[in-house]
Amino acid sequence: MEGPDLSKLKRFDREDPIRMFLAQAQEDQAPVVHLEARLAKNSHDSRKPSSINRGSALKLAPKSLRHPGQSPKVGQEGEEKVMVPTSVSSGRGKWAALTAGALSGLLMSSGAWAMPSFARQTGWSCAACHTSYPQLTPMGREFKLLGYTTINLQRQQKIEAELAKTVHVLLPRISQFSIFLQASDTHVAGGQAVLKNPPSVSGSAPNNNVEFPQQVSLFYAGEITPHLGSFLHLTYGGQTGGLGFDDSSIVWAHPWKLNADSMVVTGVDVNNTPTSTDLWNTVPDWQAPFFNSDYVPGAPATFIENSAGAAYPMAGAGAYVADLFGANHANWLYLEADTYTNATGNGTMPNTIGAFAPNDGRLASAAPYVRLAYQHNWSDWNWEVGTYGMWSRVYESPVSTASSGAIVPAGSSSGPVDQFNDYDLDSQLQWLNTNSNSNLTVRVDWIHEHQAFGSTTYSSLSSGSLNSMNLNATYWYHDHYAAQGGYQRVYGPANPGFWGTTYSPSGSPNTSDEWIEASYLPWWNTRLSLRYTLYNKFQGLGGATSTTVAASKFNTVELLAWLAY
Repeated sequence: MEGPDLSKLKRFDREDPIRMFLAQAQEDQAPVVHLEARLAKNSHDSRKPSSINRGSALKLAPKSLRHPGQSPKVGQEGEEKVMVPTSVSSGRGKWAALTAGALSGLLMSSGAWAMPSFARQTGWSCAACHTSYPQLTPMGREFKLLGYTTINLQRQQKIEAELAKTVHVLLPRISQFSIFLQASDTHVAGGQAVLKNPPSVSGSAPNNNVEFPQQVSLFYAGEITPHLGSFLHLTYGGQTGGLGFDDSSIVWAHPWKLNADSMVVTGVDVNNTPTSTDLWNTVPDWQAPFFNSDYVPGAPATFIENSAGAAYPMAGAGAYVADLFGANHANWLYLEADTYTNATGNGTMPNTIGAFAPNDGRLASAAPYVRLAYQHNWSDWNWEVGTYGMWSRVYESPVSTASSGAIVPAGSSSGPVDQFNDYDLDSQLQWLNTNSNSNLTVRVDWIHEHQAFGSTTYSSLSSGSLNSMNLNATYWYHDHYAAQGGYQRVYGPANPGFWGTTYSPSGSPNTSDEWIEASYLPWWNTRLSLRYTLYNKFQGLGGATSTTVAASKFNTVELLAWLAY
């Protein structure tokens, strides 16, 4: 049996795509086998990235799409009717309106690999939500906004429809687990010796360090129940041999339709990393360069940047609200607020040291975090501008010694407290050419941190500051090839007591570099990259002197390989 005639949708109808599609689909009643054939052709070819376009996006997404809390309507054997809420008789159901903003001309872009469990849960091509992991498209942002709970599985929907009246707990009928493997080879111009990492400490070779694996991550990610989803991330580090929770979150989300052109999404989240729940790739936990080897130079960073990847033992809880308004939900306004505290057993840093190791201990009080962002979609473009801030009070001493002589976590007793207040401005511009399956994303992030120190034990100053700027861009061509590059700069007053004098006697944090990266995507779940980083300045070092090396000695070449299943 022929499926719905979607020829008119190959060029996206920007006025009301969902209504047009639902009207056609209801009239023609395409069989399940026809949809599965499309999925097999467009989404499950493991040998090459998808060439999906706007038309095929509409073919794949709406027919069996379900948002949280919606009960499907199932047709006769071999057929699937378009689902509508029981209170709505028209094919223009309210949940169709919820997806109108996501299913715009911005949705489908370059084939890339994403979280495999999400692809299994939704049946969507990875390109629906990602330009390249972890970069999100507007559809990917809406999927995350809805708490990872959108599903697109016909068989599961039929079972749920049949058992809904008798079964009170419906567990997922697909694997929510994914595995991520990363390997790397690193060459530093001056060798590992310039990084002050003796082999006896780090286990590194003099140069050309191969890590296989660099890290292996296990994810449990996707819908837990309607409205409740998870992104749980457990990572094994090849260099340290340690196992710990990486950036993770559990989210409850609910969409509320206000009118035909307005939807509000509210959510409550529990997470262990500031910025991990964010929707844009400008924030520390998701910004470029997206992965580094363990043997590259490390520049000073603000408190919120250092917390990326669950580096500190923290736990947070908060809430967010997003207003998607205008024709096809072209405008997004997003507000999030979280509060973080210490969490023993969480994070990848030793809990006896705590937060800003080795100079500082754990949080002395709850640390609030606030995020505000606006996104506008038009034609093949979307643009975001936003700000966020975090206010952290941290015990100055890394560890405290009890009267018995035992070392206990910092924060167990009173002591000097350091204050780190982070303020940010960020923006992202994205172009998605779905006819050629190419895309361009430009991002900029600037953070100003005000520092106040409780004593001069670990700081030469009573107060200070640190500024961090990250400007970068990514271009993907025909699903296979990518060029990335960027400029990073860190600057602030010298503070020998806090930043140390390992590299420069002045204790300057000033560092700047340019980097360029070429990537190749042979399959959806495999990526190979070659990156070169050139340092203009490294922690106060510029040209060589009689006592210090030149910043160019820190230039690095990284060969990176990633595999996800």
